[in-house]
Parts: sequence; C-alpha cells; structure tokens
Amino acid sequence: MRNALAVLWQARQLVPACAASCAEAGTVSSSCRAARLSISQRSQRSQGPGISSGMPYGTRASSGAASRAMAGQKKAKEQGMYLVSLVVGMVGLTYASVPLYRLFCQATGFGGTVKEGATVEEKLQARLVDTSEERARIDAAAAARELIITFDGSVSDGLEWKFTPTQRQVSVHPGQSTLAFFTVENLSKNKALTGVSTYNVTPQQVGQYFNKIQCFCFEEQRLRPGEKIDMPVFFYIDPEYAVDPRVDRINNITLSYTFFKVDADDDIDA
Repeated sequence: MRNALAVLWQARQLVPACAASCAEAGTVSSSCRAARLSISQRSQRSQGPGISSGMPYGTRASSGAASRAMAGQKKAKEQGMYLVSLVVGMVGLTYASVPLYRLFCQATGFGGTVKEGATVEEKLQARLVDTSEERARIDAAAAARELIITFDGSVSDGLEWKFTPTQRQVSVHPGQSTLAFFTVENLSKNKALTGVSTYNVTPQQVGQYFNKIQCFCFEEQRLRPGEKIDMPVFFYIDPEYAVDPRVDRINNITLSYTFFKVDADDDIDA
C-alpha cells in the first residue's frame, strides 16, 4: 500500500511538470508521452492484478452491473411470456373445441365430469351376476340412502336461447336409473340457431359415481326460429356411492348444463 501511494504521489508531481514543459515547447514531445505511459503502467501495477487499462474501474463495475440487470430483466420477461403463452394455449385447446373439452374432462374428472370406465350396461350386468355378501351389503346401503339431485341450466352470451330444467329437483337412490328433462327455446324470431352443451356434476367427488345413460350434451342442437323442445337426461348413480366414506355426508348433488353457440351458417327465416 505504501508503494502504491508513493507511485501515485510521484505521478502527481511528474504530470504537471511534464505538461508545463510540453506546453512551453508548443507541442507534446516524445519524452513527455513516454513519461506519461511509464507513470500509467507503474500506477496500474501498484493497484494489483486484474485492472486493465482503458475504462476506469468504477465505470466498468457500474457498466457490468447494468448489463447484468438488463440481462436478468430480459430473461424474466421471456419466461413470463412463455408461461402466459402456455396457459393461453392450454385454455384454448381445452375450451375452443367441445370434443377436446369432453376428452379432457373424461380423462381428468375435471368439473365433476364422469371419467371413462366401465359402461352402465357393464356395471348393471356385473351386479346381476354378483351374489357375494359384499354386493348384498352395498345394495342394502344404497336402498337406504336418499339423494337429492338438483338441475341447473344456463346459456352463454351470444346465444338467443332460453334453457331451463323442466323439474327443479328429484329424489333418487344410488343404483336407481332416473329420467329428467330440460326445455330449450330459440328466442330468435327469424334465425335458426345451433348450440352445443357441456355439463358437470357438483360436488366434484360425485363425478366418479355419476353415469349418463342418455344425454344431449356434446351434440349439436339446431332450433328453428321460435322452436321449443324438451330434451331428456337419463342417468344412474353407482350403488357404491352409499358406502364410500368420502361422500358420506354428501346427499345433495347438482347436475348443470351450459349451452354454447356454434358458429354455423344460420338460416334466415321470415
């Protein structure tokens, strides 16, 4: 440290003298340039390794920090755009197409939708041939369990339909096939409209036990101007529902349908 201070002090003494001498001569002499170069090299050596000539150290450090900050901001922005694009793409693929939505729900049970598994016919056939004590216990518990099924219907924006359940709710037992109806009406007076519906069952834990035997969901429905029709829903709840402790306190189930407009070539009728 003392050597460095000594070198710097010598530099302060030599530079003014050299500059004054060169100014008197009217030009910068080669000896003056050599003196300045020698002082600069000695000063750099006294400050230790890792410091190069050119930009001052403080300026280089500030510039490096700014560069790292800009790089970090750019990386964060790129990651954010990637995540947003990923979410938008997933939502678009899931909801833009009803068939894809149906496959997604059936594979994951999303929104209480029934997962793919054994058909209702296969389940009923299995019950007929099963004479075990466990089967008898499940059937007895199902006969003693009463469930209230509430129906709900809605229409998305842009579809001039009125869609309501014909009955507000029904009482059923697990293992009992039940028929219900929804009523839909095209409120447009001069245009035929096409819609398609999705459905879900809540609470979501019920979805694995809920079976649709006949349903209008995921199929395009086209109504003429002012047309009004009734659409059936035939469903069945597995008797195993009655012995599952996870749904032991769930006796109220909601079956909801929502109609969405299909962009078809609608007819204009007077």
